[in-house]
Amino acid sequence: MSAKITGIERFTLQVPFVDRVRPEMERAGIHTWSELEITRVELDGGIVGWGETIQNYTWGRVKDEERVLGHSPFELMWDDSLGAGLQMALFDAAGKVAGVPLYRLLGDKHREWCAISFWDHDMSPEKYEVEAETAVNLGYTSIKIKTRPWWDVRETVRRISDITPDHFHIDADWNAFLNNASNAIPLLRELERDFPKIKIY
Repeated sequence: MSAKITGIERFTLQVPFVDRVRPEMERAGIHTWSELEITRVELDGGIVGWGETIQNYTWGRVKDEERVLGHSPFELMWDDSLGAGLQMALFDAAGKVAGVPLYRLLGDKHREWCAISFWDHDMSPEKYEVEAETAVNLGYTSIKIKTRPWWDVRETVRRISDITPDHFHIDADWNAFLNNASNAIPLLRELERDFPKIKIY
């Protein structure tokens, strides 16, 4: 089967935030996260590879995509300068050409499934309680919270823990707001001791 890239298409999806969390998402300056760029790569043998990226956030924006035309996806799929969406599409196409799952191009399989967490940006404990209940009702088994010093993390985690089933997990992301180990270690040990649903820091 031939494996030369003959066409590339890029298009943007605008996926609006739900009104319930729009103020928090826009307050954080991440309104552009609702803009997703989809990249479609077509090979001369008819195989199509797909990639996606949040173009104003991901490590590498797609640019100069024409330079992959006429090449094999195997030749360029490790070129990080292509941008995340195009590189992902090349990996997808290469796996299809080789007739193997994409993970075989990366190494060994490490899991049968991948957890997906419900997520919102930082908000009050009361709002996170509503979000956790929403997550459970939608079938999620974990929520990622943005922990910030202007909200009470203990109250947030307590409210989420109280409203969710025993198998539910909480991922807490400080984005460096704990500042240093002397701040972080005592708090993380306390949360781990008092709230067994916390699984990731």
